[in-house]
Amino acid sequence: MKQADFIAGRRERWERYQNQLKALRQRKRQDVPDDFPGQYRRLCNDLALARSRGYSLSLVERLQGWVMEGHAFVYQPQARLARRVGTFFASEFPSLVRREWRLTCLCCLLLFGPMLWLAWLIGGNPEFVYRILTPETITRMEQMYADAPSTGRGAANDLFMFAFYIMNNIGVALRTFAGGLVFGIGSVAILLFNGLNIGAVAAHLSFQGYHENFWTFVIGHGALELPAIALAGVAGARMGLSLLFPGRFGRLTALRRSARRAVKILYGVIVMLLLAAGLEAFWSASPQPAGVKYAVGGCLWLLMLGYFVFAGRRSNPVAAVRAD
Repeated sequence: MKQADFIAGRRERWERYQNQLKALRQRKRQDVPDDFPGQYRRLCNDLALARSRGYSLSLVERLQGWVMEGHAFVYQPQARLARRVGTFFASEFPSLVRREWRLTCLCCLLLFGPMLWLAWLIGGNPEFVYRILTPETITRMEQMYADAPSTGRGAANDLFMFAFYIMNNIGVALRTFAGGLVFGIGSVAILLFNGLNIGAVAAHLSFQGYHENFWTFVIGHGALELPAIALAGVAGARMGLSLLFPGRFGRLTALRRSARRAVKILYGVIVMLLLAAGLEAFWSASPQPAGVKYAVGGCLWLLMLGYFVFAGRRSNPVAAVRAD
């Protein structure tokens, strides 16, 4: 092949490669474009061909310069962990949740639906709570919320409760997630179970005169904890659906593909639960005025809603779906 034909057949690709190099050089992009490594490998092949065919020294040197410059970007050290984590929570996590909006709506319905139903039912028939909860559980809940916190528990007790909440909440999330492996049935059952139990406790305490002590305690950390449990159900249900409807793949292959996305959602769930445990241990039981707790709790619920609706919408959509 003549050198002129060789250059003409590759000119457009080389120009694209040069534009990407320029953008990387000027820091217009934080990450290497997804197709840049492939462009780099093809350019290495072009350089090898130019050398083997004895093309002009100026062409060989030009290609070699592009290869050497591209090498620095393709094989640069991995981005710092803090930046990758920041990118995940600023963009990828909420984008993944929005992509699963149907499952998210379903799991929220399974968790919050029983709560609303029991609030209406127990409000009209207080004795119905005994069909959901044992008398011992009801007595324990009434004793727990009989008095508002007047003084802090102390740093040692707060740390102990922080560890307890982490173990309890993350345990619930992991069981909800793993329940998806039973064709999604386990995730559905755990969400319904938690919705019924939490709803029964909330309705009973609200209608029996413990409403202020109960709601000022739960409204803050509940803004992270309850959505996190629902999202654990989303991750589990995604795996369950891949087993029920594997499509053109085998069930194990479909499960592996869906697990990539589900596990990423679970990463976000765990961080949400860690934050919720911190709020529950150090803020929810603190002796703050009820109005302050309601205001903070309301803001947290609005922030969580806004985060999942708006965060990451201007980011590269490819990055949000690379789990596929």
